Amino acid sequence: MSSAASGRHPEDGAVTVHALWVVAVLVGVVALGLQVMALVALRHQVASAADLAALAGSRASAEGADGCAAAHRLAHRNDVRLERCRMDLDVATVTAVGSARPWWGGTWTTRIEARAAPSWYER
Repeated sequence: MSSAASGRHPEDGAVTVHALWVVAVLVGVVALGLQVMALVALRHQVASAADLAALAGSRASAEGADGCAAAHRLAHRNDVRLERCRMDLDVATVTAVGSARPWWGGTWTTRIEARAAPSWYER
């Protein structure tokens, strides 16, 4: 009995296979897009924390306190680690580091440097 006589064709199921491939590719693209968005969000978080830590350090130093201690406290509250803090007069320069784990393992690390000075400071 031939396949034509039984009502089945050799191409039966080909659309299903192609549809599964399309779905698999779409899922992969969406997963990759979500990971890229997470990396961009991490970078923004670290940049914001670095800016705020530099501002806190500069203000604390201008008020006579330890600028780097203030910068470290603020960075810690924002879930970011300060890799470096330097005070030149009341000008704070900090390097903030943030890490995240992608879904497939490993670690993404972002480093951002920020600098802040009091309003009276002239370059």
